Amino acid sequence: MPSREKSSSAASSNRSLADALFDAVSAYRDRYTPGRGCAFLATGTELPDLDHPARAVIEAESTLLLTRLNQLAENVTTEAPAVLAGNILLVYDGAMAGLQRGRTPEPLGHGKTLARCLIQNAIETE
Repeated sequence: MPSREKSSSAASSNRSLADALFDAVSAYRDRYTPGRGCAFLATGTELPDLDHPARAVIEAESTLLLTRLNQLAENVTTEAPAVLAGNILLVYDGAMAGLQRGRTPEPLGHGKTLARCLIQNAIETE
């Protein structure tokens, strides 16, 4: 079990990585697409045919995002990094869907908070 100081330092560093994900989306949206959600999620919804050529683009983006989240998770935990990455992806997708719905105030802020909680939990249970 890691010491409190080591755990606190690791949590701070890894929270910064989670923050970067949600902050980057927020900055991009503020600059280029205010009021819009995720183009990949929207396209996937509109094109349910898995053989549609656009699905390859959606799959490539999803693979890149999950790869990056797995890299983050591997820096946080050796127990189950793929589980942590999948959980953060679910939170991310939920935040992006929240942008589309427009019903949740600050879905990216909520997503960042939830991702931080997931990371903190992974560190504490390591």
